Amino acid sequence: MRAERARVSQHAAALTLFAALALGWTWPLAARIGAAIPGEPGDNYSFVWNFWWMRRALAIPGVEFFRTTHLFYPFGTTLVDHPHTALPALIAATILSPLSIVTTLNLLLMAFVFANMACMYALAWDATRHARAAVLAALIFGLSPYLAGHLLGHFDLVAAWVLPLFALFLRRALRGRSNIAAACAGIVAAIAAYTTYYYVVYLMFFAGACLLAWMRPLSIRWRDRSHPAPRWIVALLVGGVGLLAAVAVSIAATGGTTFHLGSLVVSMRTPQNTLSAMWTVSLILAAVWWRPSVAGRGTCPGARWRGRRALVVAGITGGIFLVCASPLLWRAAQLVERGEYVTQRYVWRNVPLGVDLATPFIGHPRHPLTGSWSRRVYASLGLDDIEAVGWLGIAPVLILAVTRTDRPGRPDARIWRTSAVVFGVLALGPLLTAGGFDTGLRLPAILLRYVPFVENARMPGRAMAGVFLALAMILAWRIRSARGIPGSPAGQWFAIALVAFEYWDAPIPLTVLDRPQVYQALAAEPDGAVCEVPFGIGDGLSTGVGSQDRRALYDATLHEHPLVGGYVGRMPADAARRYEKTPVAGDLLRLSSGRQAAGPAVVDAAESPCRYFVVHRTASEELRGYVEKLPVEMIAEDAEARLYRLNLR
Repeated sequence: MRAERARVSQHAAALTLFAALALGWTWPLAARIGAAIPGEPGDNYSFVWNFWWMRRALAIPGVEFFRTTHLFYPFGTTLVDHPHTALPALIAATILSPLSIVTTLNLLLMAFVFANMACMYALAWDATRHARAAVLAALIFGLSPYLAGHLLGHFDLVAAWVLPLFALFLRRALRGRSNIAAACAGIVAAIAAYTTYYYVVYLMFFAGACLLAWMRPLSIRWRDRSHPAPRWIVALLVGGVGLLAAVAVSIAATGGTTFHLGSLVVSMRTPQNTLSAMWTVSLILAAVWWRPSVAGRGTCPGARWRGRRALVVAGITGGIFLVCASPLLWRAAQLVERGEYVTQRYVWRNVPLGVDLATPFIGHPRHPLTGSWSRRVYASLGLDDIEAVGWLGIAPVLILAVTRTDRPGRPDARIWRTSAVVFGVLALGPLLTAGGFDTGLRLPAILLRYVPFVENARMPGRAMAGVFLALAMILAWRIRSARGIPGSPAGQWFAIALVAFEYWDAPIPLTVLDRPQVYQALAAEPDGAVCEVPFGIGDGLSTGVGSQDRRALYDATLHEHPLVGGYVGRMPADAARRYEKTPVAGDLLRLSSGRQAAGPAVVDAAESPCRYFVVHRTASEELRGYVEKLPVEMIAEDAEARLYRLNLR
């Protein structure tokens, strides 16, 4: 009984620590909880709109959340393949309905930060039964540089707690033979589907890695010396690698050349294709030299039982997920059937890159002491300091270096080593880069573009969420079994403090929200669609057309009128073409893109979808002149914009 009370006290102390860290790590958000959102102005506005739209959809009978005409009016758009955050928005619209939209958004964001640590703590405790090891794991995952970057605008990706919670239930389902735990894992996967699409994909990868590591269906042996490879083959391959490396260096140094082979023109201006050939020959050389052989383990003791158990768990988890996520999956299937499912169109030269090999050495981009230096280095290398963060920290690497693996053959160790490799390779992306240079090595992630639905998880660096999950568990096991100073309570608390210091990111930048007089006046006007001027459309897959000021999404929550144009995660494929043909809106789009209007504005005004125009002071003279030539009446203005109403009587 005394031991039980001590454990409860330990857990309560840990949760209290996580609550304090959630407030401190997101500071000063708590002080501006109803008046600001994290990050610089941009994608963060879209989540405010999501929350507002859920409240409106619930308040009006017959309105569906996953389809709206309040964006891209009058055509409308689907929200199925948009970062819709439907479940958090539903909580905000029901349980938290007395609070403002911005307050609920920030409360849930801080709750996610707390839940990231709490769920990671639960997973590490369940595996190690060691409180300090669990706290260390919680901080490594919950305060990771990956989450620090996405805190500043990607509300959905901060909800990473689904990863350790899914892993907890899956582990219990396999080791404890619990079908209830398997069903709970399916429910968590469905929660991820209604929160963030990326984590559904990562849960699939984790489940596959976990089940394979659990079953161990194959045994790989290396370098069968009884049948050595012929020396001439090895020599030929080594010579090929050397020749291709020399050619690549020559192309890089001289700028390459172009030559003709009959009617065929061969261009060798960049070394990447030659480097790709070099890597291919190198892999063949490695296979010839080490001579891997693969054999099944079906006759090993326990292998058949592990296989059957894995199939049962996969069936229950997958079945529960399909049932719970069926409303969303059905809508996605309908999109595909209608040809409206939008995904990235890949071109090899502009494929989204992953984590660069240099990033583990250039620090935490959000650290209050070294972050500005790190961001400058990222910029100088042409790297994204949010989507390509690979910094693991000095303290975690030191812990890995000075501690030994605890029973490397055990299932937990295999699972987390396998997961670390899988997510690490995914995070590197389709092309291996080092210091911003394309090394020519094509990685397995390059094949994901051919996998339906998985292809839409297009930013490979986000797989670092899985890397930090595996790293946290590996270090928890290491700390638990450590000897000497790393194994002492003082040494372990010192390691926890070092990780907290290294991963600190506060104070975070905030976008302060106001209520301009123009939008207050517009909110009092009768129904009618609004055109923001400059005008634009955009999404997460392209640079968009025209203005790309996402603040229009927040402003739409103030005036509550449909928005002509707008911004969404995946806009309709024909949106630009349809607006180009739309009276007035098409001209506004052309003028906002630096082109000329198609025809006289007054002639088209009667067919315009725009009832109101908010003309910002930043609009060009051509845009302002175009609107003022319409039969409009100015009904409000403030320091930033003028509000016009279209009168056709």
